[in-house]
Amino acid sequence: MTEHKHESHEEESRDDSLNNRKMTILLLCLIGALIVFAAIVYINQRTGFLSTSDLAYYQYSNGNDSFNVRKVMNGNYVGWQTEMYIKDFRYILEIYNDPASLEEIEVDRTAKNKILDDKWVFITWAPVPEFRQMTVFIYNDLKKVIAEPDIFNIPVAFAQTSEYKNYTVVDCKDATEKASVILLKIGEPTSISTEGNCIILQGKDETEIMKAADRLLYLLLGVMR
Repeated sequence: MTEHKHESHEEESRDDSLNNRKMTILLLCLIGALIVFAAIVYINQRTGFLSTSDLAYYQYSNGNDSFNVRKVMNGNYVGWQTEMYIKDFRYILEIYNDPASLEEIEVDRTAKNKILDDKWVFITWAPVPEFRQMTVFIYNDLKKVIAEPDIFNIPVAFAQTSEYKNYTVVDCKDATEKASVILLKIGEPTSISTEGNCIILQGKDETEIMKAADRLLYLLLGVMR
């Protein structure tokens, strides 16, 4: 009888020990989760940028400065936000391509200097079927940065390279020191080049031209070199 009680006591002790270990593991997991949550809250308070629903996030470095970059999705839309500080204010650029994906594009870096002292910038392309809705998105993305009062504050106008309806006709030959032209051009390779005061964004289709346009925006804002 005494032996049976002794065995029963040992089993109870083992059960208590096992339960204690389970409770310890559970508490450690809970503490770990709280630490992760606190870190996310802290980063949000410091940057206002990260969230637990981020689909992709990384820091892009151009060699001198680093920038927070994250992927955003809304229905069928997929884009990228890049956080930066311009003239002491926080600015988030949202466009279709992230900087890391555009590093192989050929770039004439003097393109940035073409518009810095401009009074006007014309964005133009040929009235051909290859340019459709995405071209309008390209125009809008370029305009929202170039015309932004707190960044370049340069008026942007839409044009065509040849007569079409009642649109203004502007081509590279019309570019001046105070009125640069950005030409969207079908061709290969995907690139950013210049002719005088004209910046040429080239790609085999709208998708590739958009990559060149996004690369130009990153160049203008100092995210990429």
